[in-house]
Amino acid sequence: MFKKALCILGVTLLAGCEVPIMIAAAQNQGEMTGMMEITFPASMIVQFDDGTEEVLNGQLIGHANGSAKFNVAGPNWGTCAGSVTRDGVSTMACDGGVNITTNVGKQRPKMSGVNVATGVALGTNYKSGFGWGNNGNEASVRAAIAAI
Repeated sequence: MFKKALCILGVTLLAGCEVPIMIAAAQNQGEMTGMMEITFPASMIVQFDDGTEEVLNGQLIGHANGSAKFNVAGPNWGTCAGSVTRDGVSTMACDGGVNITTNVGKQRPKMSGVNVATGVALGTNYKSGFGWGNNGNEASVRAAIAAI
């Protein structure tokens, strides 16, 4: 009887926690797509020192522990798949042969945001921004890149 009562209490508490998370996700253009995952719109811009840039759009699937997976696509690089660990290591591989690994710093779960980074790819220095949720649009990402 005690185990049954604990089980009922656990299910009730978990169900109660899910509603505020669903509301917060919806307020940030996200949708619950798993027990601990939310899918958000995402946008990434990579600006190279030679004046070229790639604009990629797609989605980010965030996990409650701060890690995430993403898929974005751009006109030159094709489809790119990547991930970010909760420790901040971001890797991305694109159909067009572009592969980027960078560290964006320790991650905590956020419903919206923009991560910025600098580095070298394709033999050229770059600045990049990756936005998701309410910040998953080109204007927010461009503003974040301009600030670095």
